[in-house]
Amino acid sequence: MKSPDLLKETAEILEEVEERIRNLSSLSPRKKQNALNKIREAKENFRKMAGEVVIDNDELASFFLKRATKLKNSTNDKTIEKLGEKTYIKDVEAMYKYSKAAPYDFAGYMKYVNRAYKAYVWGMVSFFVVTAFLPLEFKITSLILLIPIILSLLSLRKRGYSGLMLAFAAIPIPLITGALALRAYIEVFITPTALQEAAQGLGVSPSTAQLIAGVMVLFGIAEIALLSYAIYMFYKHRHAFL
Repeated sequence: MKSPDLLKETAEILEEVEERIRNLSSLSPRKKQNALNKIREAKENFRKMAGEVVIDNDELASFFLKRATKLKNSTNDKTIEKLGEKTYIKDVEAMYKYSKAAPYDFAGYMKYVNRAYKAYVWGMVSFFVVTAFLPLEFKITSLILLIPIILSLLSLRKRGYSGLMLAFAAIPIPLITGALALRAYIEVFITPTALQEAAQGLGVSPSTAQLIAGVMVLFGIAEIALLSYAIYMFYKHRHAFL
């Protein structure tokens, strides 16, 4: 495999970048320290990753090496003054993000992200099922969320950071709705009035209303469990998204 050697070389170049940053005078003290911290961590991340490679991706490793070399060549006062402090720091931060995302490309960590994605998909499917028998305002809420959810799914598949943010924004409302739905459906089993209202509203017999409520309780539990797992795993593995 070529990837380990390329990642080691990337770490070595970042070590040179770190030394060059120490000698810069064109960065403010705060930005200089911030750049040092991020390059130091990126260096250690790539060095560690070199010993944990299970998926050979020499094309991506070569890309990291080229970006590290480019950063090294631009780490001097003359170039930074030409590029601007903001642009240079942006390049430093990009290198740092690449190092944090590397385990998902080389160490097989994407399996955890894929699990979260599947939980998110099925959690949202359960959410739409649960709202099918709820009052109109819940149906309207689910329709409003439909587009952000679809956009988040499309972006998450490409490991887009915007998709992650959309998922974080979309999940809380279905979680709250799921909890309210569980309460409403459980009421059908313990309150005669609720059972009668459900049967009348659906135009079915009380026994059928209880059957539907029972199925919806299962979907509600699944929704809450799956979306809770998804949001936890997405946050835990947020560095996979760029």
